[in-house]
Amino acid sequence: MNTTTKNANRRLQPGTQVVFKTDGEPGRVVEVSTFRRNGIDAWSYLIETAYGREIWDAGDLFVPEQD
Repeated sequence: MNTTTKNANRRLQPGTQVVFKTDGEPGRVVEVSTFRRNGIDAWSYLIETAYGREIWDAGDLFVPEQD
């Protein structure tokens, strides 16, 4: 399966650093919150932020490049 930009965030591992697209808030993936119908890909994630835990849709976040 080719990973495209559209679905690149559907299989993130716990601990992955992510950023919310709308406001630039950083966080880390804790676990998948909701799976897509295939039972493998994520629809949303539980994210640990500086303000606590939040649920973010996979399409609303991006993974910054790691040096």
